[in-house]
Amino acid sequence: MLNELSELSRIAYKFRVAKCPQLRKHSYTEYYYNLLKDKRQTIKKVLEMSVNTGASLRMWREFFPNAQIYGADISPQWMFKGKRIKTFLCDQSKKEDLVKLISHIGHDIDLVIDDGSHIPQNQVFTCLTLMSLLKKDAIYIIEDVADQSITRELESYDYEIPKLMKIRRYDNRLIVVRHKKGNKTSIIIPSRNESLEVAPGVTVLQRTVRDIYDKATGNFEVIVGFDGPPYQDFPDYPNLKVVKFPSVVGIKTMINALAAMSQGKYIYKTDAHCSFGKGFDEILQSDMEEDWIVTPRFYILNPATWEWQDKRFYDYFYLCCPFTDPRGFRFKAGGHWPQRTAEKLDVLIDETPQIHGSGWFVSKDYYFNFLGGFPNIDPYGHAQEPIWLALKNWLGGGKVMVNKKTWYAHMHQQGNKRGYHMDRKQDKLSSDIAANYWVGNKWAERKHNFTWFVEKFMPMPTWPKNWRKLLRLYKEGRREWPVK
Repeated sequence: MLNELSELSRIAYKFRVAKCPQLRKHSYTEYYYNLLKDKRQTIKKVLEMSVNTGASLRMWREFFPNAQIYGADISPQWMFKGKRIKTFLCDQSKKEDLVKLISHIGHDIDLVIDDGSHIPQNQVFTCLTLMSLLKKDAIYIIEDVADQSITRELESYDYEIPKLMKIRRYDNRLIVVRHKKGNKTSIIIPSRNESLEVAPGVTVLQRTVRDIYDKATGNFEVIVGFDGPPYQDFPDYPNLKVVKFPSVVGIKTMINALAAMSQGKYIYKTDAHCSFGKGFDEILQSDMEEDWIVTPRFYILNPATWEWQDKRFYDYFYLCCPFTDPRGFRFKAGGHWPQRTAEKLDVLIDETPQIHGSGWFVSKDYYFNFLGGFPNIDPYGHAQEPIWLALKNWLGGGKVMVNKKTWYAHMHQQGNKRGYHMDRKQDKLSSDIAANYWVGNKWAERKHNFTWFVEKFMPMPTWPKNWRKLLRLYKEGRREWPVK
């Protein structure tokens, strides 16, 4: 019989853990193996409510080679500490004990198993208390469920009662609890000429798509748009749509088209050369307001390692002053604001004047019905994408926010190596159109003038103290910048 069972059942039997069918008490380990075998290397934290002799904790330690194993028990006699094992005193019927337990371990627990008191009201109370404190992709399992009706009190979560190997015992039953999947997010990727290989035969675009499927945890679809040939192929990912435009239409038109095809409540637009934080789609959605445009924390991506270039990150972006740019009247791209990032580390969700443009999240309905998508003023221009979104939203009465609970990393492209490359003439045209439109208050539906926006976020880098005078000169007809 032992040879026919899973590795986890054999490990459990070695430690005499009553979760395995060989001991004829419960038959959980066969189900656990199928549930968790693909996560063995990636699970980092496991918490079991119950310590007893520590046999179960040792089983988890052997099964998950990269995990720290935590145990919680009401009895001081069972407390011990071992390699990758730590135990805590905890009464699972007391909220203060459970909250304190999570404050010690952290909210990023991957797997929780309640094998504690087995009292139905404690099982419900512990589950509801801990689930509210755990990350979105945590798996919570209640063991030895004698009263199946407790599921009535768990309806704010997704749950299942899995079919197990038969053991003639009244409480050989599990309830597996997860956070509910939210609304669908449509992740759209406009691309052109993304031919850089980050591994043999793997382009940066293909690696970006793979990273989405590795990191997104909610209800999502991916739509890749090719702005003309050459095209690329992808594995048979679920909910992946590839749109191949026969000729170039421009990034702004491409974004509008992909957004129109999307079926999600939310849109996350990403550049074709980015990596992502785990669960980024659900994290952004959980803290979303209807009139917001949201960007995650920004890192720089090293394409060779597919890791952050370094530990530097940027939470805030400012709007560059169009009157002081040495290349003329324009909103210069970039605007990384490390000073404000350092000053406001303790604020997890906050207003930002601008976004980078390589990653942003918005309600589809709001994108089309309020923002109106990208206007057909400058369809081919790659530049100024953030201006037409973030600045417009501020002036229209909405907000632009950074959510520091998650992140993305963007690979910077250089000059003529850009997928969406623009020559100097096109770059100047796009910059002139955007700067004159917004500084000139030409959007008739705006709720605020351009001056309101600048005053809201001053002092901003590149903006001189006499910016009001420069704005007045602009309105009087000056067209040569910067001021000599």
